[in-house]
Amino acid sequence: MGAPRRLAAALLRAALCFAPQVTREWAGAMLRELDFVPGEWAALLWALGSVTAIARHAGRNWMHGIKQPETHQEKSMNSKAKKAVGIASGAISAVLLTGCAFALLRIMDLLFPGLKIAQTEWTHWLTIIVIPEAIFIVAAIALWRRRGPVAVGILLTAIAIGLHAVIHIAGH
Repeated sequence: MGAPRRLAAALLRAALCFAPQVTREWAGAMLRELDFVPGEWAALLWALGSVTAIARHAGRNWMHGIKQPETHQEKSMNSKAKKAVGIASGAISAVLLTGCAFALLRIMDLLFPGLKIAQTEWTHWLTIIVIPEAIFIVAAIALWRRRGPVAVGILLTAIAIGLHAVIHIAGH
């Protein structure tokens, strides 16, 4: 048995291992039929076509399983999960925006050391608190009707950063 035929057999065995239950019998039959394909390279081409067909069949079965109608409980769980993901994505994007503003402040300090941007207090307030908070409010208003959970996540982060600023001011 040459290298192309060994590769063909390995491909079909891998397809057999990873194929879903409904496709395994078919994949096993293709592996057994490999012995009857004449020629090394023809066997490899046949195995590649077989693996493609197995993958397509498995994909169609997978998509059919996804499109099955859900029960009422599954739908409500899905909507709760979607809301949670929306809130989390809004909060994460707001935190990332604040991190980018802070990084911009640090980069400006490195690029223009003569301005002493990092030493002046108003630049911190402007770049880390004022500008992101304004962006948060505008984004929350813009997203409120179509992407309510994302807007809630952004607003929760805006409130947390605002409270952090108030606590910082009160402590100093």
